[in-house]
Amino acid sequence: MTASVAPVGSGSPPDRLFPLKARLLAVKRIVQNLLSSDKPVAWRRDNVTIGETLARDVSPLYTARDPREFALELGKVQNLRVAAKRLDGLVFDTGELFSFWHVIGRPTRSRGFVEGRELRQGCLIPTIAGGICQMTNALSCVVEQAGMEIVERHRHSATVDGLALDPKTDATVFWNYVDFRFRAARPIRLTTRLTRDNLEVVIDALA
Repeated sequence: MTASVAPVGSGSPPDRLFPLKARLLAVKRIVQNLLSSDKPVAWRRDNVTIGETLARDVSPLYTARDPREFALELGKVQNLRVAAKRLDGLVFDTGELFSFWHVIGRPTRSRGFVEGRELRQGCLIPTIAGGICQMTNALSCVVEQAGMEIVERHRHSATVDGLALDPKTDATVFWNYVDFRFRAARPIRLTTRLTRDNLEVVIDALA
């Protein structure tokens, strides 16, 4: 996809070699994943008993102020909706590894993803699955609250004016080599849902 760059705030010029670099890094990550003995899991079980709520994060879906961003924000919400359906209800036993991309898979139009806004090198640009970093930011927040081990987390390389990112929980992703991973410290269930106005992410202990 050829995307036109739409800077919002100050940012560095886009790297014209980025697509090539991304492909090479993606291939490298595929090889690393195949060779690794520490494999992520993605289980979904209905017959579980929920205990206490360990962590909860609620973030607003709609924050854009510039009318030029409204269409991309709607795209972001659609992408979050697709991701939430794949993540909701996952359960993990003690020591099991979660990988965002292992669960979500490659984000393509055929799998329900659309153009949303992506923060890249200090610019907001339209890209397929743009905006799903709101989900990984929320996951990072609840994982931190619940005392789980964060195995892999990457911060955004730059920010834009008016976009607040907490450096303690900021978690960007990019298929497939920039991932978010954590290890469950106890049996848990993950809940991810969209209400009319918010994204809600919850980690509950299993009784």
